[in-house]
Amino acid sequence: MKKYKLGEKHEKGYDLFRIIALKDFKNVKAGTVGGYIASEINLSQDGDAWVYDNAQVYGDAWVSGNAQVYGKLNINYTPVSIAGLKYPVTIFTKSGYIQAGCYLKTVKEWENITEFKDQEFLNEWKDKILAFAK
Repeated sequence: MKKYKLGEKHEKGYDLFRIIALKDFKNVKAGTVGGYIASEINLSQDGDAWVYDNAQVYGDAWVSGNAQVYGKLNINYTPVSIAGLKYPVTIFTKSGYIQAGCYLKTVKEWENITEFKDQEFLNEWKDKILAFAK
């Protein structure tokens, strides 16, 4: 069974469709209206990947696994994901955002962060993640 369907078409510079959850998964309930995608090419039907709020995913971008795209992000390229860490890390190089776990911040905010819920993770990975982002 598919986890989402394409809803109403919207023109937002691109022809985008609002997504609608067809079943419960992770923190998404059946019937939840998500963000916008251009086609099913942009969002996997497998895993817990989801596009939230008014976020837009189109072009060559692909959201899969457990990736979650929030807010006002407009992604039209493939972000860099770092696997194998304690928290999933995604770097949106063109827009200047980094997401570690559920924390989405600009690169500048990550540069200035000194405290994190898991300080050991921050101390070990902050500089390495920032190096990928630049």
